Amino acid sequence: MNKFLNPFSDYGFKAIFGSEVSKDLIISFLNGVLHDEVIINITFRNVEMLGMKHDQRRAVFDIFCENEKGEFFIVEMQKARQKYFSDRILYYASFAIQQQTTIARERLEHLSEAERKRNWDYNINKVYIVCILNYVMEPNYPEKYRWDVVRMDRDLKIPFSETLNEVYLEMPKFVLPLSECNTIYLKWLYVLNNIEIMERLPEELNNQLFQKLKSIVEIERMSANERLEYELSLAVERDMLSALDASFEDGEAKGKMEGKAEGKTEAAQKMKSLGFSISDIVKVTGLSPEEIEKL
Repeated sequence: MNKFLNPFSDYGFKAIFGSEVSKDLIISFLNGVLHDEVIINITFRNVEMLGMKHDQRRAVFDIFCENEKGEFFIVEMQKARQKYFSDRILYYASFAIQQQTTIARERLEHLSEAERKRNWDYNINKVYIVCILNYVMEPNYPEKYRWDVVRMDRDLKIPFSETLNEVYLEMPKFVLPLSECNTIYLKWLYVLNNIEIMERLPEELNNQLFQKLKSIVEIERMSANERLEYELSLAVERDMLSALDASFEDGEAKGKMEGKAEGKTEAAQKMKSLGFSISDIVKVTGLSPEEIEKL
């Protein structure tokens, strides 16, 4: 039995970063990743957002929050490679941008329609997306574990707009020893990669922030029901991975697109029967929430 929660499990990730109790942890982590004090306080927002029309795909975020300046932060934890993952992230970002137009219109709702159009000038607050990847996204650059993506001019190589900011962290590539982690950002990456296998919290992490993290992820502090829920979640994830391997192999063995599609459907059915959330099934199979709900 490990002493600390696995931060790459859904249960562990949400325990660390996804609740009011741990709000100071997500603020510290994001400020570290973004190399700036961009957040003083955050408000957790609804992690599920509907499309503008009833028949459009929804977005289901792992963590979705807003700071005091009206900037949005989406944090996604991805356990396994997914086709078109970066395109899905772009699609998710569009919801955060749309949300700003909705908020702006609500603030001007006392005005007439014509006045509302004149008073909103497309000034969009920044949207940050941080993706924590528990797999290697780009093997051709073995020493590069962090990818910073913005809209950029192709020739001049300068940012054209910094409204949308994407950060991808390939955690298996992060191998820096703790003795060389001299910033809060690097310490966070080290902790995420290693805390599950730690016997105790190292002296270098003996501060108020990481002591609080320790109190959240220490399995001995969990109630019997919490521990059971965590162990069941791990068992379900292991079953899911096993079912996916079998389903995708069966689909690929047929050698046809129909077979691959059938493999995805079978995997989604298995995950659904095991109690996985719609958002997790979407991430793994690429099927839409509507397709999954019909299964």
